[in-house]
Amino acid sequence: MKKYDLHIHSKFSDGDYTPEEIVDRLKECGISIFSITDHDNIESIRAMERIDTKGLTYIPGIEVSCERDGYKMHLLGYNIDGNNKELIEMCHNMKLRKNLRNLEIIQQLKDRYGIIVSKEETEKLLTAKSFVGQTTIARLLAQKGVIPNIKYAFDNYFKYMDLKTPATTDLNKAVQIIHNAGGYAVLAHPISIERDYNVNIEDIFDMFRKSNIDGIEIFNSKHTLSDIKRYLGLAKREGLLISGGSDFHGEIMKPNIKLGRISKDGTEKKHHYEMTIISKCMEKNVEKLEERKDEEEIELWKV
Repeated sequence: MKKYDLHIHSKFSDGDYTPEEIVDRLKECGISIFSITDHDNIESIRAMERIDTKGLTYIPGIEVSCERDGYKMHLLGYNIDGNNKELIEMCHNMKLRKNLRNLEIIQQLKDRYGIIVSKEETEKLLTAKSFVGQTTIARLLAQKGVIPNIKYAFDNYFKYMDLKTPATTDLNKAVQIIHNAGGYAVLAHPISIERDYNVNIEDIFDMFRKSNIDGIEIFNSKHTLSDIKRYLGLAKREGLLISGGSDFHGEIMKPNIKLGRISKDGTEKKHHYEMTIISKCMEKNVEKLEERKDEEEIELWKV
């Protein structure tokens, strides 16, 4: 049975490794099917065009920060076209909103905790081409020796801040853009929503049903066997595609999450379920290749 990991973060968002380094590690781990799903940007898709993935199956991906009806959640987009204009615009708008929120964070670090991020450092953050978020600011503070590690900033500063700028995209709009980019929209780690809002995903699923999501991430490093079975049941009842991934970031950000570790309790070693999102993506890719072949034949005929 082929090993997979469809939820990986690179240095283009808040991961520790470049796409090249991730590919090397995947080969070492024997993982043959993968997706890099960086937060709110598609830079990894462009980077992957230059990387040798022989022997591997790569699915272009993204993880979008969303909000709907007072709930915040993450949405995975798979098999997306990185050249889609709507997708590019969504990522651009998200970066603008995150920059506004980053300014709020920097100001509150100063006002609440007496921590100074210099003008030069702030300008560098705001003009960076790559993703800049809370993790980026936490890295800066750790590098300066202000805090012992990245997690410290989240546990002691960020969680207590009153941030006014929403760094999210409307769920319905995000699903539509992913669909328009030729992709599938999958709800990421539903356990996070349940914990954050003290709800069962089944009780609020009408929100996701109306958004026309395609699938749900049943396997995740946060999910136990009990969680996985419950989400699997939900997927079957709702006719959803099934996905799974580790949410790997690296040793600095999330040291306990390893590539290929797609459950909290090692469930994937004993229980195997078909990740239908993979077969769907493969089917669509075959269709694209056939369409391209037909177009090439038409062009040759015209000549």
